[in-house]
Amino acid sequence: MKHQLTQNVKLLQKAVLLHNGKVLILQRDESSKSRPLCWDLPGGNSEWPESATENLENMHQTDIAREIKEETGLTVFDQHFTFENMTLFRTFFEAEKKLYSIIVGWRVELPGDFDRTQVKLSDEHIDHKWIAADEIHQFDFGGKKGDFVKDIIRGAF
Repeated sequence: MKHQLTQNVKLLQKAVLLHNGKVLILQRDESSKSRPLCWDLPGGNSEWPESATENLENMHQTDIAREIKEETGLTVFDQHFTFENMTLFRTFFEAEKKLYSIIVGWRVELPGDFDRTQVKLSDEHIDHKWIAADEIHQFDFGGKKGDFVKDIIRGAF
């Protein structure tokens, strides 16, 4: 069972996967709790390492690589997620829920010979597209609630 870090704190990470100047965006399923049918980037909430028996360092890298693999079928190595590749760092407090969110955006450049047909969506998403940065205004990322996704994309260019 997946659990966010605590009841009151979550780490949300999203990644811009770039290939030849295009960004991979994913359309969320209609049953999504947040922003159903809107467009998004691969990523998600970090999970509590329930089975860990020893101290772990830099779990954020493992978490975002795992999310990308789960949602797209693509393998991205933990080492891509360093400060040099960070495109956004933001916090948000939801007063009603008493929930403090840390939001981090990343940029990963895929190799030129990457085959875009390798993308295999999870059941969390129903479609995907490769778009240029100047096309983001054509897609619904969830209005004001999804503006952070557009900010992550803009920061990647």
